[in-house]
Amino acid sequence: MAGSEGYDVVVVGGGGAGLAAAVSACEAGASVLVAEAGAQVGGSTALSGGAFLAADTAVQKAAGCEGDSAAEFYDYFLAVNRWDIEPSIVRRYCDEGAAAVQWLTELGVEFPPGEIARGELERIPRLHRAAGGGAGIVAGLRSACNRVGVDFALGTRVTELVERDGVVVGVRAGDDELAAGSVILTTGGFANNHELVAEHIPSARAVLDGLRSPAPGTNLGDGLRMGLAVGAATAGTDRAQVLLSAGLTSDIEPVLPGWLICVDATGRRFVDETAHYHVMNPLTLEHGGTTWAIFDENACQEARGSGSRFGAGMWTHEVLSRAAAGGQIPTAPDIPTLATRFGLPAAVLQTTIDRYNADCAAGQDTLFFKDAARMVPCATAPFYGVPLRPTIMPVTGFGLRIDSDTRVLRAVDNRPLTGLYAAGEVVGNVVGRHVFSGGAMIAAGVIFGRHAGRVAAADH
Repeated sequence: MAGSEGYDVVVVGGGGAGLAAAVSACEAGASVLVAEAGAQVGGSTALSGGAFLAADTAVQKAAGCEGDSAAEFYDYFLAVNRWDIEPSIVRRYCDEGAAAVQWLTELGVEFPPGEIARGELERIPRLHRAAGGGAGIVAGLRSACNRVGVDFALGTRVTELVERDGVVVGVRAGDDELAAGSVILTTGGFANNHELVAEHIPSARAVLDGLRSPAPGTNLGDGLRMGLAVGAATAGTDRAQVLLSAGLTSDIEPVLPGWLICVDATGRRFVDETAHYHVMNPLTLEHGGTTWAIFDENACQEARGSGSRFGAGMWTHEVLSRAAAGGQIPTAPDIPTLATRFGLPAAVLQTTIDRYNADCAAGQDTLFFKDAARMVPCATAPFYGVPLRPTIMPVTGFGLRIDSDTRVLRAVDNRPLTGLYAAGEVVGNVVGRHVFSGGAMIAAGVIFGRHAGRVAAADH
């Protein structure tokens, strides 16, 4: 690692949170090094769609979305988490989101007003989509790092925090030690470390054999492990964002096509199949952890994908017909036989399909009020069924506990661990149990990363 005499601030991890922290600390006058285990920066942020959740922004106003406020966002944030979250953290998140969007804009990141959308059920659209996706956010932050003089040590995996008399004073990477006035952990999550997943996200143990993540392979829980080694407190047990998959393709599909009929183990529908994945996936877990997606031959022939931004996916005629021919998904000449092959109550499933077909003919989903234009009858043999399980884990929610100034807290007395800060997915007490919108995690990383840089620079 460069700079044998040390740095004012060392940032461990070069994703969105780490780059934001580095730029912010350097802007505050600190000398900064980013140590990144990978060969390039960007982390999960670079691989994301680039959504950023924030309220009362200039971008919203340019799009004609007037009347939003950080206070309303704060109330909404707490309400959807049923107050099972720390208000001081949420207040920081909501109050500084607009400034963070403006800051990124000044750094060269574009948020087209025409791309503003509702992430879920907000009264006012708050989901800002960056031009170029997550890579666009990373490009703006990386360019800013170059301008302000941030140093980088790429391909450098920090393995240990250096602590003396209860104060974090540096980092080690193998045999190399580097002094630091402050250390900011922004190492991301641990979805690629199945041992940690099994330990801290027990609800995922049942699908551990098929679990995969779009996160970079370097996301192995380094920051969590190092924080625990110096006595850090943690939060967020059994919290993670999961997506449904049948494992037929490697594409990430956060939404399902509207022509599917999804049932649980009782053979009954339990959701509008076009529901946002932040609704669909938790509901699936509540209904036993598996949903069976039913459709007929006509739907299979017309299948053209789910419309995901992340690839063509499995919901195409080519993929489905190939999987059926190879025995990867069951087919049957009638609904009762299909039910038997899944171990579902045949009479109940038949009633479910009959009612759905009647609703298609009448032009109204009388149970869940799905958009009628997206409903397709299930009446032409052969019939298909795809079991979907929550086996895609983009985000792990367990992590280090911080205060609203991003100082990592000690487990023994809930006081700050002097010299240690954290932001991004390595933190476990920012977004709560219900990750309720796309863009929530990217915003959290940048907002708290930016704040961590300022605080660490001032404290060093």
